[in-house]
Amino acid sequence: MIIQAHDIRKNFGSLQVLKGVDLEVAPAEVLAVTGASGAGKTTLLQILGTLLSPDAGTLVIDGTTVFDGTSRPLKGDALAAFRGKRIGFVFQAHHLLPEFSALENIMIPALIAGRPASDSRKDALRLLDLVGLKDRATHKPSELSGGEQQRVAIARALVNSPAVLFADEPTGNLDSVTKEEIHKLLFGVRDSLGQTLVIVTHDPALAGICDRSLAMKDGQFV
Repeated sequence: MIIQAHDIRKNFGSLQVLKGVDLEVAPAEVLAVTGASGAGKTTLLQILGTLLSPDAGTLVIDGTTVFDGTSRPLKGDALAAFRGKRIGFVFQAHHLLPEFSALENIMIPALIAGRPASDSRKDALRLLDLVGLKDRATHKPSELSGGEQQRVAIARALVNSPAVLFADEPTGNLDSVTKEEIHKLLFGVRDSLGQTLVIVTHDPALAGICDRSLAMKDGQFV
């Protein structure tokens, strides 16, 4: 399993947001997590993506124990390095840096991870081709459509060959035609790269085409 999470719990003050969540995700699986606002989806995604620590529970990602009860086997720089190399994120907002080209935006995580510029550029160009933007490499975000910007964001999330790609409402800001294009792209990434994806979504069309869909309610899967 790429993800093994057991009894994940999280409180914010007196509010119990996650109430003992168990989850396993297989290699190359596309999993949708659905549920109403406030159900705990994004909190769970942030914990699985190591952006947020749980109050209790264990989390193993690609064989590495990230959280174990109340202990933290990975901390500080070690955790940040693990996240940068083994986890990719795509959000509803693309968060591209406006002063850099599409190619440069994709290269940035690889350079931060300490990879040579030549290798980073080669992989970024390969991914631009994969997402259908080979001819837009030198364009800055302001010169790209919303769908094109999200394609660049997906390529950026993949540049370090992560064990798992987490997507939080990846098509929430897009029109229906562009949504369908991004849906096809996400599954194309799985098919061509063997990529594992966990997608938080309110979109029933996207959830319906995933390999598996789990619904959350009041901090638990139902």
